[in-house]
Amino acid sequence: MASLSDVCTPRRAGDQYQLDVEPGWRMGRGAFGGLVVAALNRAIEHATGDASRKVRSVTAELPGPVDHGLVEIAVETLRRGNNVSTLRAAMSQHGEIKSHAVGVVAAARSGGNAAAWNDLARPDAPAWTDLAPLAMHGGPWPEFAQHFEYRLVDGNPGTGGRQTLGWIRARDPGPRHDAGYVAAMIDAWFPVAFVRLGARPMATIAFTLDIAGGVDGLDPATPLLYRATAPVCTDGYALETRELWSSDGRLVAINHQTFVIIR
Repeated sequence: MASLSDVCTPRRAGDQYQLDVEPGWRMGRGAFGGLVVAALNRAIEHATGDASRKVRSVTAELPGPVDHGLVEIAVETLRRGNNVSTLRAAMSQHGEIKSHAVGVVAAARSGGNAAAWNDLARPDAPAWTDLAPLAMHGGPWPEFAQHFEYRLVDGNPGTGGRQTLGWIRARDPGPRHDAGYVAAMIDAWFPVAFVRLGARPMATIAFTLDIAGGVDGLDPATPLLYRATAPVCTDGYALETRELWSSDGRLVAINHQTFVIIR
């Protein structure tokens, strides 16, 4: 079985990139959004061609489901500055744009450590070793969930709570632990709307990821702590904010998503 790294990494093909989307990674009708955004991230980072510049922020829209099979990713550089590059990647399949993302890829700023703060606190949670993994066979779990391990702290689907909290790790993360890996990990948990309403068909239509501490130096075998809240839902669209934290208290990333509740 392919690793998370394998399924999210496109290959160069001429002046574009290609990815074979594997079966077994669907969320509803198409591949789960974390896989799609991860592949766009990696195409953007590769096209930047500068290892000193890392993906700092990415904003994506996902207008259509991505089927398994071949997709193509076209990348264009919108601007390349002294420290910051901005690139756009568009994923197409069957002649249609399925997703696109704009990524800000930037080097560390000289003297940047002098201006650094984090007012967010890691949620209180039991150690992941004190919790049993959820059984992922049957029930409301989407197809792709088989590739992840979930240890729930709070917010089981259908319980009516206002958040969901728990530990998550990929069963086979593979060798790459970058912004693409973070994008996949932060999208692998179920939406807070499942907690409030129970599992039902939903889809991400807008996705913004901001990398904070990243995952450099972290052991991918150790789960990340995940928290999400969705304080607003109107006209069938739920607005959700997600966080990933390391076990030692590092804020890895923040993610904002807009979900459409299909029914």
